[in-house]
Amino acid sequence: MSTTQDWSRFGGGLIVFLALGATLALFVPRFLGAAAGPELEIITALKETESRSLWLPVRGAPQPLKSQKHRFARITVNVAPGGQRAEAHATLDFEGTLGDTRVGTAGVERVPFVVRGGKWVPETTAAPRLQAVVTALESRRRALQAADAEGLERLAGPDTPGPVGPEWAQLRQVRARAYQVEAWYVRLERDDAVVTEHWRLRGALPAKPVDTRGERRLLLSFSGDEFLFSPSLM
Repeated sequence: MSTTQDWSRFGGGLIVFLALGATLALFVPRFLGAAAGPELEIITALKETESRSLWLPVRGAPQPLKSQKHRFARITVNVAPGGQRAEAHATLDFEGTLGDTRVGTAGVERVPFVVRGGKWVPETTAAPRLQAVVTALESRRRALQAADAEGLERLAGPDTPGPVGPEWAQLRQVRARAYQVEAWYVRLERDDAVVTEHWRLRGALPAKPVDTRGERRLLLSFSGDEFLFSPSLM
């Protein structure tokens, strides 16, 4: 028959066993990650974002670009000499919104990573190229809303003319202008982005009200750390 002392020894051993198990659960994944190298840690960091919404700030927009669902695939990692910087190359499928505008994308994403606090983390965001494209698109939308020629010219690539043509001339005449984008569908390529835009223009001309919808194709090229429109803005 077990004595009180036997049960006491058993209980003490159980506590030590549980404490050891908790310690291993905390530290073994870190040891395994270190043993596997930064590649596994970076791939895991990207894949873990899929379980939550990505929030990407867009300059000038009152709300961030938010994902409803997204997926990284075909991830490869290049670690720079010194082991403190790396770049992940992946395909990204993304569905989300920027305010009332639907945003969808498929294509190539490049994510710079750095070491902070002993962990590999994205240098800026987990989708910097998508963020840059949508920032350019939103800047263009606001410039069209305001008929801001100078603002549009700042978004033009080196060989892209400023806002010209009959469509621009008519847009400038619309009073109480509201240029709304219902959707942007983006295909991210290696150095370019191809965008299908579904737009709506409302307001009034001197002779009649305006409420028109349309679809257009836009091309953007990567320049420095931003995307610029080429060969046209409209």
